[in-house]
Amino acid sequence: MEPNLLYSSMEASLLGQAFLNENGEFIYVNQSFCESIGYARDYLLTLNLQSLVILGEEEGYEQTGSFLKKGIKGFQIEKMILHGEGYLQSITFTIDDISPDQSLFLVQLDRLSLPAESEDNSPLLASIRGRDEVRLPKKILDGIKDAIITISLDGQFLYVNDEAERMFDLSWEEIQRLDFWTFLQGDKHELSKRIYPLLAGEEYVEVEYFKENKQTWYDVRAYRADDQVTLYFINITNRKQMEQELRDSELRYKSLVEHTPETISVHDGQKLIYINPAGEKLFRAQGQVELIGKRLSELFLLDDAKRIEEEGRLLLDEKNRVLSSIFTLRCLTGQLLEVEATTTLIHFRGKRAFRTILKNISERKHMDDLIRKSDKLSVVAQLAAGVAHEIRNPLTSIKGFLQLFEREKEYNGKYLSLVMEELARVESIIYEYLTLAKPNHDTRFEQVHLDNLAKQVMTLLETQTIMKNVSVELESENIPSVYGSEKQLKQVLINLIRNALDAVEPKGEIKIRLLKHSENKVCIQVEDNGCGISKERMERLGEPFYSTKEKGTGLGLMVCYKILQHHGGAIKVHSEVGTGTRMDVILPVYEASKLTEKVLQ
Repeated sequence: MEPNLLYSSMEASLLGQAFLNENGEFIYVNQSFCESIGYARDYLLTLNLQSLVILGEEEGYEQTGSFLKKGIKGFQIEKMILHGEGYLQSITFTIDDISPDQSLFLVQLDRLSLPAESEDNSPLLASIRGRDEVRLPKKILDGIKDAIITISLDGQFLYVNDEAERMFDLSWEEIQRLDFWTFLQGDKHELSKRIYPLLAGEEYVEVEYFKENKQTWYDVRAYRADDQVTLYFINITNRKQMEQELRDSELRYKSLVEHTPETISVHDGQKLIYINPAGEKLFRAQGQVELIGKRLSELFLLDDAKRIEEEGRLLLDEKNRVLSSIFTLRCLTGQLLEVEATTTLIHFRGKRAFRTILKNISERKHMDDLIRKSDKLSVVAQLAAGVAHEIRNPLTSIKGFLQLFEREKEYNGKYLSLVMEELARVESIIYEYLTLAKPNHDTRFEQVHLDNLAKQVMTLLETQTIMKNVSVELESENIPSVYGSEKQLKQVLINLIRNALDAVEPKGEIKIRLLKHSENKVCIQVEDNGCGISKERMERLGEPFYSTKEKGTGLGLMVCYKILQHHGGAIKVHSEVGTGTRMDVILPVYEASKLTEKVLQ
């Protein structure tokens, strides 16, 4: 018979069958064999027959394998084994030597199903059930880290493994003198209440048990088979400690969230699913029940609700970890409040959600508006005084020359050129003043490539750099484009390079660098080796009509600050007297700028 056909036939058989070698090791077992004794096929193939058989009082392991003799046919022997589910089972083995040359044995088995009280029980079963001790295979059970106990229904201990002896702090001889049910009567926990139902016929119970003298938690699983009960004590102390630590941590976090003065809310992008007591006050609610489940479009202005959904998509795509915005929320009373919102992605009740911390900035914004109005009035007064002063000087000169021309009835070409210079200066002051007042007037934002823009500015200023004998170098990394007004950004760069030209001596050096600043920002550096600026003067840079140059108005750098503020950028000044100055212009990249513009709108 072909091997494949043989194995197929054995797999289809309802009789448990296995092949063993001369050492009793399993070579092949069919499915019926595995189901009969309760072990997986892969596990059985790592064992031998001796490791399953329960030894008799006078037996040893060497005797267990003595029935695997060459040439035997139809030899039957009855043995007690430990079933995979933890109970004892009597099996009749039928053994045949099917390959004398290779010492290959076929083992077939049947489970004996005799009534527990039947008078026809075999002498072997009667002796096993009447003994004080059943010695289980040490190879399997004593290596297990869980305590295992087998008892009879009258409370007699039939077996304990080494871990069980350690759990009781008793030797096997001492345990034999105890009665399990008497032992349970002193138990103050649920173990006794849950184990007693096994006497009424239940086959399985499970309960957690705390052993006080060892400060140890056990998960106890008890199985009944015929007139025996097997208990497994699984040590779960570490798990209990972790659960307690987790509960303590949750209580601390909950207390922190519940008592913080700031509003902490959780939403799924559509609806509100949690809010703390501070949030109830912010929304003018009488309790959480009035807020939980409400759609964001009900709690915020419609445009703001859409922005919240857009921010949620950015967080889910992991393009940002934290997002901060200003929204207008609608209280349950109908009142509108401006809030500053900081949102992060979290896991809440097993699902991804968004935690948003809200700060009421309505009062703060009102105060800021008052301060801004006061500052504007102060700046307007300062600008008016400065413009009047700056324009009066050239106008005085122009008036004097015109009076001279009127008196002499002729004009001098030299004086006329001076008049034109003074008029140009007046025009320059008025232009810068208007630019400062409305730097963003009639401008359209678009994608701007800084590398091209820097080259254009260098071309525009090439004549001035040659006349002053100053070298200008451009160093550029592969930086992304920005989003803004090319005309305004060109004006910023021209102003900064002109300031550098005024600061350096002939044969000086100016370096323009285009660098990556961070994940979503770029930097334009304009560095010179000129005279530098003192710390006292740096603090006043950007003020109107304050300049470090002899004929400067101070408006150029102020215009730069205004333009960069509108672009969501910033300018940083690094300078040392006698060494030079470096101006860093920080701008957000194209995609980040578009999002910023939407948020500002």
